[in-house]
Amino acid sequence: MDTPRELDQLKAAWRTLEQRLEQQHALELQALLDRRRERARRGLRPLAWGQALQILVGFAGALVFAPFWIAHRHEPALLVSGLVLHAYCIGLIAFGIVMQVRIARIDLAAPVLAIQRQLLLLRRTYVIGGLLVGLPWWFLAAPLLVVLTGGSVMDDAPSAVWLQLLVGAAGLLASAWLYRWSSQPANAHWGRRLADGATGGSIRRAQAALADLDAFERS
Repeated sequence: MDTPRELDQLKAAWRTLEQRLEQQHALELQALLDRRRERARRGLRPLAWGQALQILVGFAGALVFAPFWIAHRHEPALLVSGLVLHAYCIGLIAFGIVMQVRIARIDLAAPVLAIQRQLLLLRRTYVIGGLLVGLPWWFLAAPLLVVLTGGSVMDDAPSAVWLQLLVGAAGLLASAWLYRWSSQPANAHWGRRLADGATGGSIRRAQAALADLDAFERS
C-alpha cells in the first residue's frame, strides 16, 4: 500500500473541498449583500416617483399661472398673486430636480459608509427643500383665492384674503413654536418623531436597509 501517496491525494481532495466551500460561501454572502442593497434601492423608488410627480405638477402650474400674471400685469393684485403662485411652481420643479439628481448619484455598489453619507445628504436636502416648499403653503390660499376669482374677491370680500393671510401667519408661528418645543431635551422623543416624519418613509427605509447591511458586514 502506497500510504504517502494516498495521504497526498486525501490532502489534495480536502483542499479542493475547502476551496469549493469557500467559493460557495462567498457566492452566498455576495447574494445576501446584493439583496440588502436591492432592498435599499427599492426603498428609494417611491421617493423618486413622488418627486417626478411633483415636477409634473410644478410644470402644469407654471403653464397655468404664467399666462395669468402676464395677462394681468397692469393689475397689481392679480399680478402679484399670479407671480407668487408661478414662483411656487418653479420652486416645486427645482426641488424635484435636485432630489432626482441626489437619488441618481447614490451608488449602491459603493462601500456602506459611502452610501450612508450619500443618504444623509439626500435626507438633509429633502428636509431643507421640504421646509422651503412646505412652509409657503400657509400663505398660498390667499393668492390662489385672488386668481380663482379673477380678482373679484378684492372688491366683494377683501376680508377673506386678509383672513387667509392671518391664518397663514398663525400657522407659520405655530410651526416655529412646535420646532422650538420639540428641540428641547425634555421633548426629545417628539423631536425624533417629527424628524422622522420630515425625513420621509422612503429615505428611512433605505437607511434601515443600509443599517442592516452595515451590521451584517461587521458581524
